[in-house]
Amino acid sequence: MTVNDGIDVVRNWILSRHPERARIGPDEDLVRTRLVDSLSFVELVYVIENATGAEIDFDTIDLKDFQSLSAIQRAFFTTA
Repeated sequence: MTVNDGIDVVRNWILSRHPERARIGPDEDLVRTRLVDSLSFVELVYVIENATGAEIDFDTIDLKDFQSLSAIQRAFFTTA
C-alpha cells in the first residue's frame, strides 16, 4: 500500500461517517470540525493500524498526530 493509498483509506473512512461532506482538506482540524470525536477516535486508530499493518501503542499516542490528514500521513504513512 502506498502512502497515498493509506491516507485515502483514512479519508474515505472519515467521509463515510459524514455523508454531508464531499472532501476534507489536508490540514483541516479533524477534532475541531467534529469529523473525529472521542467515540470514533479508537476506531480511527484501528483504521490506521489496518492501513499500515503496524500496531499503535495507546500508551504513547500523541493527539497531535491525529489532528489532520496531513498529520496522520506524516506520523503513520511516511517512511523515514
